[in-house]
Amino acid sequence: MDVKKEFLNILQDYVEFPVEEVNTEEAFKAASGIDSFVFIEIIARIEEHFGISIPNSDLKGFSTIDDIIRYIEARVN
Repeated sequence: MDVKKEFLNILQDYVEFPVEEVNTEEAFKAASGIDSFVFIEIIARIEEHFGISIPNSDLKGFSTIDDIIRYIEARVN
């Protein structure tokens, strides 16, 4: 499973530019232009798509897109 590709496909539904242009090492909100409400919606989509549960306490650790991808990979692999 290519978690990065699948996550970026989810993200593409929320941004108006090609996700290939996103710097995954940059701060999530700066890289994607996503506000807090949409971020929570994306988390719900991640949980549904990957079949994982993400506790609210873990959300503080999501600074970059790479952080989110690594988190998902650790839980699905």
